[in-house]
Amino acid sequence: MNYKKLALWLGIPLAMIVVWALVVYLPIEAGAKKKQTMINAILKERKDMEANIMTMSRQMQTQENARKAYNEFLAQTPSIDRMPGFIGGLVRDARSKGMAVGNLNGNYSSLDAAHKGIVNPVFEMNLKGGFLDMGKFLEEISNKTAFKGVQKARIAFDDQDGIMLAGRFVIEFKALKGRPGEGK
Repeated sequence: MNYKKLALWLGIPLAMIVVWALVVYLPIEAGAKKKQTMINAILKERKDMEANIMTMSRQMQTQENARKAYNEFLAQTPSIDRMPGFIGGLVRDARSKGMAVGNLNGNYSSLDAAHKGIVNPVFEMNLKGGFLDMGKFLEEISNKTAFKGVQKARIAFDDQDGIMLAGRFVIEFKALKGRPGEGK
């Protein structure tokens, strides 16, 4: 008979624990797991949204930088009608650096047929001057937005002037056929 009392005293609390686990604990745990799953989904969606916003802001910055670079290109690249003044400025720069410009020939070519608004004037310049002066001058030209490239270059030692070099350069520039937004 002692076993019946012991089973009764132990069985009732165990039955209450099982009933409590089935009725109270399992539904609460299931609800908590469901809410945790919802929170995780919301956090993942938030992380994805933040990544999308960062991507869009980078794209907008890239577009803004491209727009600024394009506007700067348009502002610094001469049009065909202003090309003589641009080349005149280059000749003045060369003379201010202590070089002599012997010959200047120019012709217009359309090497970039894909860019309908851009023409590539090619100029042949004969320069006489010191090696370092010539190098600085060519570096300054290459830093200009309108500079496209040096097609040919030939530098020789000038026997007549002693320490001077004579150079023949064929330099290609970019020029606009007309300004965007101008009436035709």
